[in-house]
Amino acid sequence: GGVLSSKAKRAKCSTHKQRVIVMLYNKVCDIVSSLSELLEIQLLTDTTILQISSMGITPFFVENVSELQLCAIKLVTAVFSRYEKHRQLILEEIFTSLARLPTSKRSLRNFRLNSSDTDGEPMYIQMVTALVLQLIQCVVHLPSTEKDSNSEEESNKKVDQDVLMTNSYETAMRTAQNFLSIFLKKCGSKQGEEDYRPLFENFIQDLLSTVNKPEWPAAELLLSLLGRLLVHQFSNKSTEMALRVASLDYLGTVAARLRKDAVTSKMDQ
Repeated sequence: GGVLSSKAKRAKCSTHKQRVIVMLYNKVCDIVSSLSELLEIQLLTDTTILQISSMGITPFFVENVSELQLCAIKLVTAVFSRYEKHRQLILEEIFTSLARLPTSKRSLRNFRLNSSDTDGEPMYIQMVTALVLQLIQCVVHLPSTEKDSNSEEESNKKVDQDVLMTNSYETAMRTAQNFLSIFLKKCGSKQGEEDYRPLFENFIQDLLSTVNKPEWPAAELLLSLLGRLLVHQFSNKSTEMALRVASLDYLGTVAARLRKDAVTSKMDQ
């Protein structure tokens, strides 16, 4: 009887701890969501933004916290779109932690897309891929649809908006180019015990899953830039051989998948 009583007490204590942890987890998710809403309406100091950025990026390199990661995507995107001088720091922090990404298929992809594969099964990508795509997309500013009563003012406003949109798109391209260049460079020779090649392959597979999806325009931009970058790396004889071979392999993967999609699309018409 004493043994059973002891086991029951331990089980009760464990259940209570789990409830407390779940409550704490939900509160953390609420705080992160509230911070992203605060960023929409209030400018904050650089010191605060640095701490918020760090807090927002950390969850992407921990397993089994999908809800918190979704809240963090909104938070980091809000920082990235409003605080230009913090963009490079955010990308650097992502790269610093990339080696900690899970590579096992069981916990690899948790972000569900709004589409399904050819068998009707739901499609998933990595949370960190969803974050990178959102960061690139949030840089582009689309013009407002409000019409001005004065036609001359409206014309000038349209020119200004066109310039703003073009400049922001070029910024998005530079951000994407910078991200891909650094990521691909890490795929050369092994850096200590860290091998970035499986991580880059998973990232490419995610891009191929999201390309041609209206809600992920950055996927097409990244694949277009990646194609040029891979051709350049493969053609450049001064590039180390391991990276040249990997570039050719990645280029083949992308070309084969895009060709398959094109043929399938033609057959469906």
